[in-house]
Amino acid sequence: MKKNLAFETWLRDTVSNKALDESMRASQLLDWASAPHASFCHPREEHLMPLHVCYGLADSAADEQLDVKILNRYSTMFAWYK
Repeated sequence: MKKNLAFETWLRDTVSNKALDESMRASQLLDWASAPHASFCHPREEHLMPLHVCYGLADSAADEQLDVKILNRYSTMFAWYK
């Protein structure tokens, strides 16, 4: 569970932190495989493709996040309202 939480914490900060500028956010998302325990949480890159598409369209921090627990693992959903 620690691996899952470490990755989710990184993902929430990367996608929702309004203090990050967009070049830094985009850079971090492109290099998502370097995030803590990324390959454990997302063993195949297409698992995060919908998130990358949504961020690419919005080009900004997420407006809202919803943290949920599914099958005893943490997961985060993001929404943009543009």
